[in-house]
Amino acid sequence: TYEMETLRKISMLAVVKLGIPEAELPQTVAKEVEMLGERITAEWTGIFSGCELYDRIKIDWSGGVWRFTPLIRTVYGLAGRPPWSATKTLPTIKIKAGSTNDLGYPGGNLFLLPGRKVWIDDYEIDVEDRKVIFYGAHSSTMIGTRTQFKATLSLSGDGNILVMESKVFVGNGLIQEDDEVEVQHWVRGTL
Repeated sequence: TYEMETLRKISMLAVVKLGIPEAELPQTVAKEVEMLGERITAEWTGIFSGCELYDRIKIDWSGGVWRFTPLIRTVYGLAGRPPWSATKTLPTIKIKAGSTNDLGYPGGNLFLLPGRKVWIDDYEIDVEDRKVIFYGAHSSTMIGTRTQFKATLSLSGDGNILVMESKVFVGNGLIQEDDEVEVQHWVRGTL
């Protein structure tokens, strides 16, 4: 069944998503916005492993901006000595509401579209279902064209599994068949 969201809830999510400063809000609203922001940060911020292209990915959300920082661990070793490792931090991918975010090829890797440039136009947060849906486009094989897609990040009930699912829209706004949808499961962990 579909449950209609209240205007208050929709407004709170819009204020949080757009990063409107709490000082510009009435005190009671500012407190509710702060609590909602803290909930989103607590649930979605962390280090996750299991990515195909990275060892781990650090996810941060604050002020209406998502930050995804890929981490790659390299193991070194010399004959007769114990191996050691170093973690390389790749450039952070930032997504802000209210503008088109040109993420380039790193965005293609993040949203399971390797070898494609990605632009994210908007996102929506579904606090109750623990989902964040990103809407955007990726470069097509045809020069100068973009294909629409949506990517959904979903948290498991215990908050330890994060699922990334990307669906590409084809002719007339239809979504690919399920067997063509890209999915990855990331597990919450530590550095």
